[in-house]
Amino acid sequence: MSLVGPRPHVVGMLAAGDLYELLVPNYFDRHRVRPGLTGLAQAQGFRGSTVDANRAKARIELDLEYVQNWSFGLDLRIIMDTMRMEFLRAGDGI
Repeated sequence: MSLVGPRPHVVGMLAAGDLYELLVPNYFDRHRVRPGLTGLAQAQGFRGSTVDANRAKARIELDLEYVQNWSFGLDLRIIMDTMRMEFLRAGDGI
């Protein structure tokens, strides 16, 4: 596991009642890189429940964007954005 990369999913994970791979046709492309503790989707606020199909699709699209555009600079930006998001959430008492 890496520090940054698409968040790992349990095999057979559902999003909005459907398998992720059925909801997003190129879902498995996200497995071309190691999973991470944080990723582009998390850094942009797409974490939590997978009940909403559009939010679930947006997560995977951001994961795929990360895979296609990986760079050390992108990893640094994701780490900084994740820290900023977590500090903002902590201030909300969540």
